[in-house]
Amino acid sequence: MAFREFRDESGREWRAWDIKPEEIHPVTKAEDYLADCYVTGWIVFETVAGDEKRRLCPWPINWSERSDDDLRDLLTRADVIPPYRVRQDRVSRVQPKRTEISPDELEADPPDITDLEVIRTFRYPGGRFWTICVVPHPEDGGPPVLRFQSGVRFIDMRAWPKEWADYPDDQLVWMLRRAAPRGSEPPPAGSAARRWDDSQATAP
Repeated sequence: MAFREFRDESGREWRAWDIKPEEIHPVTKAEDYLADCYVTGWIVFETVAGDEKRRLCPWPINWSERSDDDLRDLLTRADVIPPYRVRQDRVSRVQPKRTEISPDELEADPPDITDLEVIRTFRYPGGRFWTICVVPHPEDGGPPVLRFQSGVRFIDMRAWPKEWADYPDDQLVWMLRRAAPRGSEPPPAGSAARRWDDSQATAP
């Protein structure tokens, strides 16, 4: 995953990373205007302060090798993620809880890619591959959950950042660590037991 930092014309600091098509497995393509996003992935632009986020799709494959001036141009072409989504994301990171959105906000806000049935794939450092998606009807019949799944094993989050589909892989790894019950999987035979937050840990 490519990552860049730059300043816009007003001096604000931004960071950018890409979500590649091989990391996305759309369950539905009902929204035709999002077809390019499913095929090519997208670039996420976020201010270092965390108060604004944008998404660009489609995007140039060599974007990370371009000059800061080119990145500023791409930034102006990116779609702004509605402010309430950014606030909701920041609240979820500090104190996870669901935030109700008024009907007026929903009506005024165009469909967002993270509202659709998108599945991301990422690899836990030194470990297995995981998929992550929203499950609207979990087995217990409760409210929707964000599910991490690897093979037959799955871990659910009851409250999660609404912009999870835009997250870089390392942030998805952090979410999985927070969601996984500690000690739920024994270490391989002959290996030393480690905490999940040990930099050398290989589970989940």
